[in-house]
Amino acid sequence: MTSDGGDYWSLTVALDAGDYEYKYGAQILNLDGTTTDYWENDIPGANYQGGNRLLTVSTDDITIDLDYLGSGPDGSGSYTPTDGIDVLFRVNMSEHTDFDPATQIVYIAGSVQGWDPGSSPLTREGTSDYWSAALTVEAGAHEWKFTLGDWPSNESNNRGPVTISQDTTIQWVYWNDQGPLPFTPTGTLAEFTLSTSVADAVAGNGFELGDTLLVKYGYGGTQTVAMEDTLTNSIGNLYSVTIASMPFDAVTGLYYQYYKVKNGVQYREIYFNFAYTGDDQTLAERRFTALNGATDGGSLTLEDNISSNVDERRMPVFRNTAVIGTETTVTYSVDVRPAYYQILSGDALTDIQGDIDISTIDQIASLGISMNGPATGGWVTWGATLAGTATNTMHDDGTTAGDVLAGDSIYTVQFTHAADATIGQEFKFGIGGGDNESGYGLNHIENIDITNASVASYWGSINPNKYDAWDFDTNTPSLAIDENHNGLTPKRFSLSDNYPNPFNPTTSFSFTLPQGADVSINIYNLLGEKVASVYNDYAKPGTYTATWDGKDINGANLPSGLYIYELDAGVYFKQTKKMTLLK
Repeated sequence: MTSDGGDYWSLTVALDAGDYEYKYGAQILNLDGTTTDYWENDIPGANYQGGNRLLTVSTDDITIDLDYLGSGPDGSGSYTPTDGIDVLFRVNMSEHTDFDPATQIVYIAGSVQGWDPGSSPLTREGTSDYWSAALTVEAGAHEWKFTLGDWPSNESNNRGPVTISQDTTIQWVYWNDQGPLPFTPTGTLAEFTLSTSVADAVAGNGFELGDTLLVKYGYGGTQTVAMEDTLTNSIGNLYSVTIASMPFDAVTGLYYQYYKVKNGVQYREIYFNFAYTGDDQTLAERRFTALNGATDGGSLTLEDNISSNVDERRMPVFRNTAVIGTETTVTYSVDVRPAYYQILSGDALTDIQGDIDISTIDQIASLGISMNGPATGGWVTWGATLAGTATNTMHDDGTTAGDVLAGDSIYTVQFTHAADATIGQEFKFGIGGGDNESGYGLNHIENIDITNASVASYWGSINPNKYDAWDFDTNTPSLAIDENHNGLTPKRFSLSDNYPNPFNPTTSFSFTLPQGADVSINIYNLLGEKVASVYNDYAKPGTYTATWDGKDINGANLPSGLYIYELDAGVYFKQTKKMTLLK
């Protein structure tokens, strides 16, 4: 498309009369200078509503109504235009080391608002380092700068002049134009070897032996520029490449990514770095290694060969972009037990686009499960609209939409895909119509099993750190209690010492219940603050073993230290003991 100035883009194309579907794409410039291509529904921060956009063309020339990128045909647009010229200003404060977002606010001053340093505040975008403000300005050439509320705390130089004649977004900048320091190596590896297995990709119908496998490395400023190398298939499913004389920074590590090349087209692996805590969404989708053991002049080998859904060193998997080839009815299923166990651990499932928060297990069955996304024909508006859309409703009754067994917590729905639909599909689940499975940008991307026309998923597998009460590799509860079946009913309540102690990161302890009770097993720090919940539900009489993995309620690893574990059986029994996490 061609820029018409400001935020407006257009394209004139000749079409035959008829009905068409279309969608926009966008290319985003990353912080490290690389670019990432997105369909508009996948753009970070987009709130796409509806399916593909629709267009009916007659024999006359037409100009379609203005679309808003990332909003979708059922969306309301990203902002409400005024009668004036609206301009969005943005600044990144990450490199201003003395700036405290808890106590300070960013302002803009300039000809756009009368050069007042403390009257036009910007708003922080969530918890990120970006601050922004939309101002209505007069047409003409403008200069401005960002301040912290007064002239002594402003940027060194004015920005601009920029001639503004219509609504626009000014390219975001770093405060005082001071971005991250350029890549500065602390040493050079004589040889750096990357080795991986494509066994899981082949098994998942996303890779064929003979496809080309690339690795791109150096994202996020971990090399001077992003580099690319081709891996060689040595034996079986194993691929590797040895990079000679690779400079490295022992402090920043290395971000990298695998790509499949099929018919000359590159396809990025399906990967999310669940341990990433930064604000750069693109880096959250890259692999990372701290380059532990790297020495100047030495050699280092990194293997990504673990068959896992969550491990950082897991094998790469890829979306299959080939077409199905024939119209096919596909059965989609989701096992919602991870949601049950997460709630039983004391957590809640938050609706990121509404107020349908899930805090009790009864809500799951009463509100029901829905499926959303391109695999269903398009994104349906989250909330009551999705909950009321019968075609997206999933079933656990043993009869409807291919469901096999009633009441087994596996919900199903069926969709018929056209012959030109791709084998790889994208979707997300919600309880009660809410967007409460996980955060923005985390969607299921899975390949249809062509042999039986099905896709089987687990609720929350797109964010295993959130769902730490479930092990997505064994698909069993990870934070729960296991009953020890010895045939004997205990005569008293008891809580054992944990073993091992000290531990890293997992420890276990047992307890006995001479009668059934509502049981809570919680972990506290020395300040008395609850940091984790292992179990919170009814338990019948018996002997049990509880296991804790050293993670807090949010799935983050806790630091070394002394912790207290507590068994609370209400009016019947309550006891605490100490344990030591030592890393």
